[in-house]
Amino acid sequence: MQKRLYCSPEKKICGVCGGIADYFNIDPTIVRLIASLIALYTAVVPFFIAYLIVALIIPQPTPEYEQMFHNTARRIYKSGDKKIAGVCGGIADFFGIDPTLVRLVFFLLVLLFGTGVAAYIVCAVIFPPAPQEATAQDYAAYSQPYTPPQDAVYEQQPQPEPQPQADEQQPE
Repeated sequence: MQKRLYCSPEKKICGVCGGIADYFNIDPTIVRLIASLIALYTAVVPFFIAYLIVALIIPQPTPEYEQMFHNTARRIYKSGDKKIAGVCGGIADFFGIDPTLVRLVFFLLVLLFGTGVAAYIVCAVIFPPAPQEATAQDYAAYSQPYTPPQDAVYEQQPQPEPQPQADEQQPE
C-alpha cells in the first residue's frame, strides 16, 4: 500500500497538521507551530479559511491505513523542568541542549524583536504535556500483597445440603 496524505486521527482541530506530519514522519507539534506562525505573520482569517478548505479536501484515514503507517518521529513536549509553562525546557529536551540557553534566546527575542512573548504563548498552547513516567512508588503498591480492610464484612453463601442419590439404597 502506498503512503497517502490523510487527516490525522490524533487531531487538535481537523487533523490537517497531524496528517501532514504523519506523511513526512515528523513531529505534529512542529507542523502546528509552523502553521501558527504563518497564521500570525500573514493574516489569521485567510489562513483559517485556507485551513478549513484543506480540511475538506484531505480525506479521513481508513482503519487499514492507520494500522500500516504510524508516525515514529521524536516528539516535543512541555518539560517538567519549567519556569513558566515548560516550553523552553521542552525545546531543550528535544534538541538535547541546556534549557538555560533556550530561555536566553526567548528573552533576547522579547528584548530585540518583541516576538518572544507571542511565540512562547503559541508554543505553550500547542505543545502537549509530557507523558507521565512510572516511578518506583507507582510500582510499590503492586509488590505488596492485598489485605482486605479489617471492617469488611463478607457474606457467606449457604451451602446446599447434599441430596441422596437415587441409585443408593435407603436403610431399612
